[in-house]
Amino acid sequence: MFSLSNKITGKQKMVQLLLNEGIQLTVEHVVEQAQLAASIGTGQVNVLATSAMIAIMEKTCVELIASGMPEGCDSVSAEMNVKHLNPVKEGDTILCKAHLKFIDVNKLFFDVVVLDAHHNTIGIGAHERFVVDLSQFMAK
Repeated sequence: MFSLSNKITGKQKMVQLLLNEGIQLTVEHVVEQAQLAASIGTGQVNVLATSAMIAIMEKTCVELIASGMPEGCDSVSAEMNVKHLNPVKEGDTILCKAHLKFIDVNKLFFDVVVLDAHHNTIGIGAHERFVVDLSQFMAK
């Protein structure tokens, strides 16, 4: 378990994160028409758009850490480095695997991979999220 500190009117607030490095989650997802590049407008092809793949990766990371978020806190995306290696079509089943690699105070570092039903790599990524106090964050 880790803790993060946020400044609140000159005081330090310690928040207990109920997360451990090394936790993992695999989520199965069926590619929908709304996630295709032609539907999103990022291309004319009817394959999973890179932006949709990134959203799936982020959602998997959020789901992985959801039970460890303290009350009044959430995580926000800070950085995403991705390679989209192979196409998948509407109706294809994909697996998104997220791994919480490292925790540095309020920064969470993830490795993420998307695989097709045959375990071919569709995309890989490194993702960073910050844990924030929602009331402070929304007050900015």
